[in-house]
Amino acid sequence: MKRFLSLGALLCLLVVWAGCGETFRPIIIPNPPVFPSPAAAHTVLTISDNGTTTNGSAMVIDVSGDSVVSQKNVGLRPMHAAQQSASSVLVANQSVTDVPQDSVTKLTYSGTTIQSTTTITLPSSYDPAGSGTLTTSAPNFVASMEANQGYVLMPNYQPVASGGSITPAVDVFSTQSNSSAPTPFAVGKNPVAMVETQDGKKLYVANEGDSTISAFNTGTMSLFPRTVSPPTLSSGPIWLAARADSQQVYVLESNGTLAYLNTSTTAGPDTLTETGIVVPGTATYMWYDMILNRLYIPSASQLTIVDVSQSAPTQMATVAIPPFSVAPAGSPAVPATAIAVTSLPDGTRAYVASVPSTPDMVLPTQATITSVRDDQGITATYAYTLNSGHDITPGVTLTISGLFSGGTELTVYEGTLQVSNVVSGTTDCPTGVCFQIFNSNQLSPTTVSGSATGENIFPQVTLVNTKSNTATPTPIAIPGFASYDAFCAPTVNPQAPRFRFLMAAGGDSSRVYLSSCDAGNVNVVDTTTESYIENAPTENSQRPPIPPSQENAPQNPTFMIAGP
Repeated sequence: MKRFLSLGALLCLLVVWAGCGETFRPIIIPNPPVFPSPAAAHTVLTISDNGTTTNGSAMVIDVSGDSVVSQKNVGLRPMHAAQQSASSVLVANQSVTDVPQDSVTKLTYSGTTIQSTTTITLPSSYDPAGSGTLTTSAPNFVASMEANQGYVLMPNYQPVASGGSITPAVDVFSTQSNSSAPTPFAVGKNPVAMVETQDGKKLYVANEGDSTISAFNTGTMSLFPRTVSPPTLSSGPIWLAARADSQQVYVLESNGTLAYLNTSTTAGPDTLTETGIVVPGTATYMWYDMILNRLYIPSASQLTIVDVSQSAPTQMATVAIPPFSVAPAGSPAVPATAIAVTSLPDGTRAYVASVPSTPDMVLPTQATITSVRDDQGITATYAYTLNSGHDITPGVTLTISGLFSGGTELTVYEGTLQVSNVVSGTTDCPTGVCFQIFNSNQLSPTTVSGSATGENIFPQVTLVNTKSNTATPTPIAIPGFASYDAFCAPTVNPQAPRFRFLMAAGGDSSRVYLSSCDAGNVNVVDTTTESYIENAPTENSQRPPIPPSQENAPQNPTFMIAGP
């Protein structure tokens, strides 16, 4: 017995000695939530737009095999999606028929595939001019942390057929009876985002138009207003995120300021506090990392990392995003704009997508074509030298001209064409680097002189080490694509999707995905080799083919989430 007592005393002394010199810093560590766990995501879901008269689609990629395992139709103009449970995802659509009738599509999964879809019709909205005709209430956001109930924002809701004013609202709908509440609940002007606390007890709406936050206690097919103090912010809120313990909600404002709500009380009011953290440029959203209890905010040429484990958010780091290199050698690099971010469920890394900081994100290419060969009658191979801009990659569109004079035999090799491949050291490209374009015409080996020009988008993905909060100097290059789609560009289309690019991580931390509205695809990055693997195109759309392809162009991804 004495021997055991002596051993116990020795162990106590060792514990005291080991703690000498250390300072204890108490922090708030939220209880880990049961749902949604990022490590439980076996799939990535992309929703895509297919024009104003044809239903959009939902595409599921299995993380374990990078394969498209399921595709289903949703409503017209799908705008936003949220995971409700381990087998259910909700999609907000701006219409379901040619006659405006807004809806939520419930996707029910069996394993990694969508087993069925159910349409939940939202309350009718009428033309504010008093014509009595139906019009879209423009649902733009859906949220749910409850088993049988969800919420959808309707910024243009007009309940009176005889005329009146728009009454922005949030509607409550049942995913058990697949029906919505007949009377939506009023919110502020131009609501653009929403979040429900993970305990399912409180709901918050970001009203960009009047710089307010609408707050509610949740109930069965009902909402009960809460008070927010003070009632307004210094600028319009554009994104919300709830901490995993449901004690705080974070607010990103349009001027880049980060604010937060203390949501810990049952009765309220919820105290609203603006921090001294201000991100530069134009941020569109922020990503909450529930594993490390951080916020990642991509904006301008940086990623801002914020620690939210304390009672007040604190800025941890600002990570610079590497610029884009362009030809000729020695030319000034083009600054990057960070536009999307995600983090791995294992907590080791974050990934930031960026595009060139140029008008509409375009990098120009100018090259001299030195020869064209088409021996097989399948592809034409163009040897070239790069004069300026970004190099040529598969997927980009080039305008080819000046290959010949005084004849017509080469006209099929000219025009605006899409690059299918880049090769070197082949029979058709024995020296240097060549690009190829699908072409069924046969041309004997020849030497010509011409030019190729293009204005394309070249995304890149930057790895951020979450321990050192530093970025790797060489980003992962994503194949470029034509900036041809006016639907995706806010400079051209005032109603362009809010998220031109989005990122998501696979649950096993082996993959990162980047969706692109313009390219109509989802790019796959291998996190073990830190390299681009491939992309998964969305279903074909109503848009015309991109020469030389004979098929319609793909649909436009408008939102992407990891899971279920």
